[in-house]
Amino acid sequence: MQSRTAAAPGVRPRPVQGMLPPPESMPPPLLGTDPAVLRALETARRLARGDHPVLLLGETGTGKELVARTIHLESPRARGPFRAVNCASLPAGLLEAELFGAARGAFTGADASRPGLLEAAHGGTLFLDEIGDMPAGLQAALLRVLEDGVTRRLGDTEERRADFRILAATNRPLDRLAEEGRFRSDLLYRLGRVLRLPPLRERRGDVILLARAFLLEAARGGPPAALDAGAEAWLLLHRFPGNVRELRSRVLAAAALCEDGVVRRADLTGEAEDGERPPGAEGAADPPDRGERILEVLRRGAPSPVGGLVRETGLSRRTVQRLLAGLVRGGRLVRAGKGPSTRYAIPGAGRNPAPDPAVPAGPAG
Repeated sequence: MQSRTAAAPGVRPRPVQGMLPPPESMPPPLLGTDPAVLRALETARRLARGDHPVLLLGETGTGKELVARTIHLESPRARGPFRAVNCASLPAGLLEAELFGAARGAFTGADASRPGLLEAAHGGTLFLDEIGDMPAGLQAALLRVLEDGVTRRLGDTEERRADFRILAATNRPLDRLAEEGRFRSDLLYRLGRVLRLPPLRERRGDVILLARAFLLEAARGGPPAALDAGAEAWLLLHRFPGNVRELRSRVLAAAALCEDGVVRRADLTGEAEDGERPPGAEGAADPPDRGERILEVLRRGAPSPVGGLVRETGLSRRTVQRLLAGLVRGGRLVRAGKGPSTRYAIPGAGRNPAPDPAVPAGPAG
């Protein structure tokens, strides 16, 4: 097999150190500078030059499929197809048909002959995700394909050549499963070199870097939100059992929920701050002294913005905003302006702002 010494037409250029280029619409979970990540990146690049199988080991959410796609794109087979299947997502019969294809009439509903992924991956790469969940019968059939290089559709007698590179991934201990007889040891030996992807808790130095990258993704070309000190502290302490997938999900949701372009701890966790009511407890009443604290601040001075009230009362921004909305609805406050220029004042107390016509006055309280 020819080794690639220069980028062939249509093959992506070699990325800079510290980052594997993600396929379109996929996040970069191996973006980072942690030594464990850099070692995994370099090993992946070296493995991409060959044509032998690779077994990717890692917890859920560590980016195994992304690395498989990147190995394919960096390999001599980059211009061939990349076919993927999750072995845990389909019943045994459907998975067999998905992999091997079926001849016409092989089973009910097989109105036409169709190829399986083994054929469809010819000249390229086949990625078997969650291979540890593959049924034993299919393990034996796959082993034969790897040894002979031929495949046969269900219900057919004709054999076809299948030239593809196999990449597999799992979060299960295959060596232990093999010892217990739940995974074929001869197939395990054929899965080639093992590449372990580190969980996020082993690369704490990359958490904030990744979070900011996901905030940039959420911004969609606009200015990204920022993390405040409380959010960063929580991110550094959280263990992230779902790894980078969990981090991305939390950050994208927080970016949509945050106010004033700043992501706070509560945006990431969904938990209440400063005794704030948790989600689903909207019917509970706020302690009356909280609203009075806001009114007392406004009695002492000019109409105030939200930020000033947060500083003066010591309450969280979410709490202040919810209390202000209730006081406006109850007619105890008036609001003027929108966005950063919004001001709140007590009706009749000195120079009040003109009420916001979009806010119903409500009954006097």
